[in-house]
Amino acid sequence: MTVSAHPNPIPEGLRPVYTVPRSVEAHHVVRFMAARGTRAVVVLGGMRPIGIVTSRDLADRVSGGGLSATLARVESAMSSPLITIGEWGTVVDAISMMNQQGVSHLPIVSANGYLISLITLDDAQRLHGQGVPALSEIVRTSVIVPMVKRGPWDRMVHAIRKWIRKNQLWWFLAVGLALAGAVLALAIGRNWRGFQTYQPQDYEPKDLSRQQYEESKEKAQHRQQRPDPTAR
Repeated sequence: MTVSAHPNPIPEGLRPVYTVPRSVEAHHVVRFMAARGTRAVVVLGGMRPIGIVTSRDLADRVSGGGLSATLARVESAMSSPLITIGEWGTVVDAISMMNQQGVSHLPIVSANGYLISLITLDDAQRLHGQGVPALSEIVRTSVIVPMVKRGPWDRMVHAIRKWIRKNQLWWFLAVGLALAGAVLALAIGRNWRGFQTYQPQDYEPKDLSRQQYEESKEKAQHRQQRPDPTAR
């Protein structure tokens, strides 16, 4: 399970409600929440919400509780059973419920128990001050954003990109050295081929005196090699 460090774009005017599966490790949830800039995520069991976990829960129950963040599941840190309110409820009902239960986040569920939004105590008090009576306003502007497990190929690409971002200087040096080595090898190869096919007559000056010297030298060699016909 890996988490993108860059949040996906949320359409303007919509409020994201982040969810995570119950079986994911706590340290992935910490990274997910940091990447998304949220302080609370709803934990899902299948398709329905079963708990909620906040950044304080993770700090107190995992780090402070002596659990290993890389081994502990998020369900060991979530608050459960989950306190919810139906979408037909009012803002006043939400404020009253959160004050009575001592919580600051309240999931909003549909009639069949599916998560459709999340309201905080601050949001509820703001809506109440604006004279908004029903929770339908916050439900209408909410979008559920789940934590998605990447496939093997996506995990490999993500790991490579992360390594490149973390080691940009060494990456540029390695690429530069590789390019320099390729250019040097190409230059050496071309020079070596040129040396192997080198022919003096192709490169030496073709001036008349040089040509006459070579011709006279060649004739002299022929005369020395031919036997004298007068010799017996």
